[in-house]
Amino acid sequence: MALPLLYDCDPGNDTALAVLAAVGHPGIDLLAVTTLAGHLPAERTAHNAAVALRAAGAHGVPVARGSELPLVRDQVLAGVLDLDGGLDRLRDDLPALGHDPRHSVELIIDTARENPGLTVVTTGPLTNLASALRRDPATGRNIGRIISLCGAWGLGGKTAAAEFNVWCDPEAAAVVLGGEAPVTLLPVEATGAVPVDDALTERIAAGPAACVPLASELLASMRRVHRPGPFGPVPVPLHDPCAVLYAADPSLGETRTVRVDVELDGRHTYGRTVIDLGGRSALQARTGVVVRLDTPRTHAALADALARLPSPAAA
Repeated sequence: MALPLLYDCDPGNDTALAVLAAVGHPGIDLLAVTTLAGHLPAERTAHNAAVALRAAGAHGVPVARGSELPLVRDQVLAGVLDLDGGLDRLRDDLPALGHDPRHSVELIIDTARENPGLTVVTTGPLTNLASALRRDPATGRNIGRIISLCGAWGLGGKTAAAEFNVWCDPEAAAVVLGGEAPVTLLPVEATGAVPVDDALTERIAAGPAACVPLASELLASMRRVHRPGPFGPVPVPLHDPCAVLYAADPSLGETRTVRVDVELDGRHTYGRTVIDLGGRSALQARTGVVVRLDTPRTHAALADALARLPSPAAA
């Protein structure tokens, strides 16, 4: 039986690729896509999600626009964008689905209520999900698991201490990690070790789906704007699709249950995820953390999911 899944996100090129994968994966029943400001402003991320769903032929999947601002802090958006290709620039040339009239928070609450045990995957800031958990406490009991691409056990990536998705809204991340629903994190160290290499790019480009030109453009854009950190990785990381693929098949990753807290008060460490892999904390260890992903199997799962999308003749 396919996994009922809601995808909360902020597309973005790798996120749009993850939307395509979620539609095509035989182990996923994609029920809704909710969006919010993060990589781009809220109106743009909603449009990009609608473009990706239309490209995948997912006409029956609702897509909603969500939170424009974090719970507490000032808004921050991604600073590295590709204005020559992909979805970082406005693409009025690509067809898109219409938006669901509900706010993303409403759609999360409704979808969880109608599908007890729902899996929620997040690959952006956690504002929508935290707002849903606070507005309707039953939502946390209706969600079977939250799988979130966020956090870091080492260098943050966005700041010296914080990873981008958590740094965008640390208070929201703290709400989600402290809620009733079980949470599994995919930190940037785990997804950053899965590269977008030549073999993956060529394999996807050779696929039969009508969305292959868009998927190839997204991969090319990701590679074009990638700026490796001081310790690598040098190849552009796959990131967001890893969370969707792991949700469908947790055997793709090695996962440990540890204590995770979000730093909300530190002057230099605001937004840091304190991931206690060493078991030093006396507080309850209740968060799953993926420490390693199987790169060949993750690549194969992505290529297979995209290959299952409608062919040009059926699109």
